Amino acid sequence: MTLKVSAANSNRAPLITKPGLLGLLRSGWTMRAAVGFEKPSLSVKMKFSVVLLVAGIIALASAFATDAKITNRQQFGELATVANMFEVQSSELALKYAVDATTREFAKHMIADHSRAGEDIKAASEADKVAIPTQLDDHHQAKVDALAVAKGSDFDKAYLSQQLQAHQTSLALFSVYCTSGEEGELKKFAARALPALTQHLAEVRKLN
Repeated sequence: MTLKVSAANSNRAPLITKPGLLGLLRSGWTMRAAVGFEKPSLSVKMKFSVVLLVAGIIALASAFATDAKITNRQQFGELATVANMFEVQSSELALKYAVDATTREFAKHMIADHSRAGEDIKAASEADKVAIPTQLDDHHQAKVDALAVAKGSDFDKAYLSQQLQAHQTSLALFSVYCTSGEEGELKKFAARALPALTQHLAEVRKLN
């Protein structure tokens, strides 16, 4: 299932354009090369690091450009529900496969908090007459699928990286909605959830 953003929000210009960064990746140029107009000689490991860095920038820029200015209750309900389901499902994998005990403890905390949040979102959505998804969208499902095949310490790194990005995006989404969103139970929920999301982000930053 792929969520759609209404035409009312289609005129938001992303801070970083995907085509430019994707073109940078395809050409094999680093950020320095793009600025200095030269193609550097990099080791395989460094090239891989550059790919990961730019891919992360693309994902984060896309998330913020799409979600951060949502003020419509239907769109917020959809995005918040999917984000919450992703937290639970990815953390359930971490509880099983994470190598580090601290990572597993964090995952346990995320499952507990976001399971409760899921019930709150459902109740608020029903009160606001908002239809919410019952499964992940393609973007978040791909993240869970990628996490499911990671092994050992690579799993821990991938999980914590996903959690950092997810909480940064959710915090931006909730911060805007609880101040500028349409009035209703979902807006009240966003305001109640904001302190927990802030705490989660602080916790995962310490683990990354």
